[in-house]
Amino acid sequence: MPLIKKSFHLFIFSFLLLNITVFAQKEPTSEDLFLQARTTAFDKKDYVKARELCREALVKSPNYTDIEVFLGRLYTWDQLRDSARIVLTNALAKNPESLDAHNALIDLEYWSGDSPKALAYANSALSLSPKSEELLLKKTKILVDLQNYEEAYRTIDTLLHINRNNTEAFVYAERIKDLTRINTIGTSYDYDHFSKVFDPWHAAAISYSRKTAIGSVIGRINYANRFLKDGMQFEVDAYPRFMDGFYSYVNFGYSGSTIFPKLRFGLSLYYSLPLSFEIDAGIRYLKFPSSKTNIYTFALGKYYSAFWFSFRTFIIPNGNPASYSYTLITRYYLTDADNYLALSLGTGISPDERSLNNPNLLISKKIGMDYNFRISKRQTLSLTAGYIYEEYFANSFRNKINTGIGTQLSF
Repeated sequence: MPLIKKSFHLFIFSFLLLNITVFAQKEPTSEDLFLQARTTAFDKKDYVKARELCREALVKSPNYTDIEVFLGRLYTWDQLRDSARIVLTNALAKNPESLDAHNALIDLEYWSGDSPKALAYANSALSLSPKSEELLLKKTKILVDLQNYEEAYRTIDTLLHINRNNTEAFVYAERIKDLTRINTIGTSYDYDHFSKVFDPWHAAAISYSRKTAIGSVIGRINYANRFLKDGMQFEVDAYPRFMDGFYSYVNFGYSGSTIFPKLRFGLSLYYSLPLSFEIDAGIRYLKFPSSKTNIYTFALGKYYSAFWFSFRTFIIPNGNPASYSYTLITRYYLTDADNYLALSLGTGISPDERSLNNPNLLISKKIGMDYNFRISKRQTLSLTAGYIYEEYFANSFRNKINTGIGTQLSF
């Protein structure tokens, strides 16, 4: 009997020990709960359940800052901004050097419309990590929202000096450049040399651009000497903006000279797509003394690393058959949005060329280069060169070499 009783007690003890061990194995750690919370939030989009899991994890590990920051973001995504602010400021107080907490607070305040507070958090974070591309880009966006464009441009310029292959930084640099330059005066001169038939052509232009509440408006006077004749053309361009990433281009021109189209009109709509793509579609109308032409255009642009690519086609339907032109432009940014090299390859005629006086050239193949660079804080200079092989009469071809120089002064 004593042996049986001893065996029974040993069995009971082993059974209890096994259950305690199994229970202990099933009890999730704070790390397990954090992982479950992330899976629940990202895969199932159940932010309520994810918050419950985070709170349960924080009971086990109250100083686990990463969980606290994630909980704050979950509140932010559900528009529970007061709760998010309490959780995130508490996390930052526990760990003042947490970049994750800083980042979450920057996003919270920026999305809440409190850009001054977001800027304060961005500056604090950059004092900890001054070369953070993510923080520099966020600070740039905040400064743009505050309409502090000069500091925004300096900030994005700092980012581009750290990494000139940052695609989003180039997109923002272009946007800031457009926003900062209220007034711009531009001048240009182009020279065309032909291998046969024509004497050289000369063209010059002066323009004034003004930034308005709805977009840029540009007035331009074009002068040309062609066929031993002088002529003038007057143009107005406008770029009305409807919303962020959606704008238009409108052009109207008039000339009393036969070496320019008598009337020209252009309209395009531009729309920014995800992944730094942009599309546009539009129409051009040209009226000559003895004819008129409708031309349709479509284009796709893309920023990638330090490059910008644009593929454009023009379609002239009133022919038999219809005629097409194609142009591929590749722009390589050297340091910032004002310093770049560009290469263009194309076939056919572009109605956006200011030298156009005949849209019916039969065959045209062209290559061009453009070097744009800053010569002072507010002035840029551009140098262009191009070669065109064109059929000016049936089965009659000529070479054309184009060179040009232009400058823009912004203030």
